[in-house]
Amino acid sequence: MIEKQPIGLAGELDALTSAPATPRGPECSIGALLRYADFDVAVSLRTVIEQTGVSSTAIANTLSRHGNRITAATVARHRRRGESNGCRCER
Repeated sequence: MIEKQPIGLAGELDALTSAPATPRGPECSIGALLRYADFDVAVSLRTVIEQTGVSSTAIANTLSRHGNRITAATVARHRRRGESNGCRCER
């Protein structure tokens, strides 16, 4: 009988780096808007999203007034991109 040898925590973490990334759900609405928006709009949106003093609700309300149905939760999730509970857009 061949027993599996435990590889330890370091080995398992190293193995994660070579594993292919799995997509996490549908495309982010903010990411899609950034991709298709005019250059000036995309620059302004990227800038305001990085401003922690501007609430996700204020951003979502402004986008909604201009025909983009995006919720505050979507904005907050996009702000956390790259984290385990963020969207899949690149930071």
